[in-house]
Amino acid sequence: MNKISVIIPCCNVERWIDRCMTSITSQTIGMGNLEIICVDDASADDTWGHLKEWERSFPENVRLIQLEVNLRQGAARNIGLRYASADWIAFVDADDWVEPDYFELLYTAATNHICDVVVCGSARDCSLSLTYFKEEERDDREDQYILVDTREKKKEMLLYKPLNVFSWAKIIRKEMLLEHQIYFPEGLVYEDNYWHPLLHVYADNIYVIGKRLYHYFMRASSTVNAQNQPHHLDRITVELIKWEDYGKRGLLKIYQEEFEYDLIQYAVYFMQTLVFRYDQPSYSYYRLQQEVVRQRISDNIMDRYVGVFSGLQGILFEMLYHSLDKAGFEMYVQQARYYAMNENVKK
Repeated sequence: MNKISVIIPCCNVERWIDRCMTSITSQTIGMGNLEIICVDDASADDTWGHLKEWERSFPENVRLIQLEVNLRQGAARNIGLRYASADWIAFVDADDWVEPDYFELLYTAATNHICDVVVCGSARDCSLSLTYFKEEERDDREDQYILVDTREKKKEMLLYKPLNVFSWAKIIRKEMLLEHQIYFPEGLVYEDNYWHPLLHVYADNIYVIGKRLYHYFMRASSTVNAQNQPHHLDRITVELIKWEDYGKRGLLKIYQEEFEYDLIQYAVYFMQTLVFRYDQPSYSYYRLQQEVVRQRISDNIMDRYVGVFSGLQGILFEMLYHSLDKAGFEMYVQQARYYAMNENVKK
């Protein structure tokens, strides 16, 4: 019986998938404990050819699923979850890679403690080859076991996000995902924005490994870094889906304030995307995002967040806070860009 099902969405990653798979098939936990499910999301390059080679090398451990239509990462992960046979689930992005003892350390923590999720540290990595952290680079913080057994602790979880805001760098108890229907929205980018708050709500027992064990590959051609692309509007769509679904689950009544802050925070992130991922930011996109926020959050509540965001994010929040005409919007865009350039802010 495999201990961990590793689900990898793959789309046009022929250049990177071998590095990812090498790091996973070389794990100290041993291949006999891993089930690797690769979902090829209608790749237009030779990703499928690379995956077939890995299947030939590890026929007992590698399972391939090929989609004829591109459904985005969320759908690929959901499909992979349907095929997963292990009690623990790990999501890995096809252009990322993991430390050699990644799964051994996470699984050991899961078996030594009562856990719903085991999470570790990660770091952005621009390396074009398979490189690992030096030992001093791995150490980030002390390990921590978190028992989330009260509503107040759940609220803290939603605000401080100890499980991070991504699907990777963790293993998750499959039964919890299925019981609470913690799936990803399909056909959209920014699917993690919907998914991670649910994980923070429903996980009662968490173990945090302080070491950095996951390499998050930073590349200019990635989906979130793409310039002038309409899929960045998916940020807004995902927030609308969240608000509707969380209401149906009864979560908005319990965690109203936390989800209001969550909505504002991701609206600020959208403004950052709008300002820096478009050569000519759309005033219509700005008004759409502002309307989504204002329909759900009153002016009195918005007033509470004046001064909460600072620096670049403070400028972006002001854009949402004020009802700007087009000239005012363009003035704030230039102000944000000037601030980022002079403060060397990561965008």
